Amino acid sequence: MPELAYVNGTFCRIEDAKVSIEDRGFQFGDGVYEVIVAYNGKLFLAAEHLRRLRNSSTAIRLEYDFDSAPIEPIVLEGLRRSELREAMVYVQLTRGVAPRAHAIPANIRPTLVMTFKPRPTVLPELRERGARVMNVPDSRWTNCFIKAITLLPNVLAKSDALRQGFDEAVFVAASGEVRECTSSNIFLVQGRTVTFPPRDDSVLHGVTQGFLIDCVRGLDLEIAERSFDVPTLKSADEVFLSSTTTEVLGITQVDDRRIGTGAVGPITRQIHAEFVRRTGG
Repeated sequence: MPELAYVNGTFCRIEDAKVSIEDRGFQFGDGVYEVIVAYNGKLFLAAEHLRRLRNSSTAIRLEYDFDSAPIEPIVLEGLRRSELREAMVYVQLTRGVAPRAHAIPANIRPTLVMTFKPRPTVLPELRERGARVMNVPDSRWTNCFIKAITLLPNVLAKSDALRQGFDEAVFVAASGEVRECTSSNIFLVQGRTVTFPPRDDSVLHGVTQGFLIDCVRGLDLEIAERSFDVPTLKSADEVFLSSTTTEVLGITQVDDRRIGTGAVGPITRQIHAEFVRRTGG
C-alpha cells in the first residue's frame, strides 16, 4: 500500500496531496502539529496527543471545531486504509488559506493535513551505543510548550549537530539551564533518581515524557522535576532522551564528556524495557 495522505476531507496518495500556495502554514508557519504512532495496528496515546493538539491550537487562537469535527476517527480511518500495523501518523492544522497578510483574517477555514507512513525505528547499533549530543544556545521563542510547525531553530541545531558528528543537540538557556533536545525531551539519572527539566512554557510537554514518568514510578524509582545546568548534566550517572519515535534512547556523550561509564546505563535500559513491555513495541 503506498504511503497515504489526507487533506481537508480527502484521502489520496502522498504524491497527489496538494495545499494552496497561500496557505498560512506555508507562508508563515502558522500552524500546529502532532505525531502519533501505532503499535500492532493500535494507536498509542492518541487521546493525549490530540489533547495537546487542541491545547496548541487554542494557544495560537487557531479556531478548529474539535467537537463537531473530531480528528481521531479520521486518523483511525487513515490507519485502516493504509493497512499499516506499525505506523507513524503526522497530523497538522494550519490557519488556512488567505491572501498573504500578517494579521489573522476573519472567517478563515483551517487546513487539516495528515500523512500515514511506516513507523520509524532506532537503528540497533545506535540504541546499543547510545546517542552523542552537543549543547547549543536556545535561540527559540519563549512558547515552546506549543507544538508549532515553526521549527527552523530546531532544524538548524539538529543539522549542525549531525555535521559535527553528533546525533542530537540540546538547547541550553542563557542562564545555563538545560531545556530539551531538538525533537525530544531529556532526563538525567543520579543514583535511583530520574530528573527532568520543569514542564513550563520553555519546553514541549512531551506525551512520551509523561508516559515515562509513570513508567519510572512503576519501577519504584524516584522522579524529580527540577532545573539543572550543563555541569550537572555532564556529571550524571546516566542521561537519556525520549520522544514518540525514539521512545527511550540512552545518551552516552555530551559535548566532549563521556557520561558515566560511556555505555547505556542499567536504569535507562530498565526504563526502555518497561516502555516496550507496556506498549508491546
